[in-house]
Amino acid sequence: MTKTDPVSTLSLSLLDAIVARHGLRRVFLALLAAALRGDGMRRTKARLDMLDDHLRRDVGLPPRGASPPMPDWLRHMW
Repeated sequence: MTKTDPVSTLSLSLLDAIVARHGLRRVFLALLAAALRGDGMRRTKARLDMLDDHLRRDVGLPPRGASPPMPDWLRHMW
């Protein structure tokens, strides 16, 4: 199995063309906004929540069932 890296396919000439068309400031602000937005993490978490228990166990996650009861000595801390 091989993993393809989408970043490695982005050539510098393509990046130069984007900067030439839209301007350095606009491209920089768009990249900064995309980096700060953080949508990727939310989408990944949403996909992990939709997995069934069998697949969650395969990737090392706990089952989606109810969480174990909290000890009495720890309840007052929350």
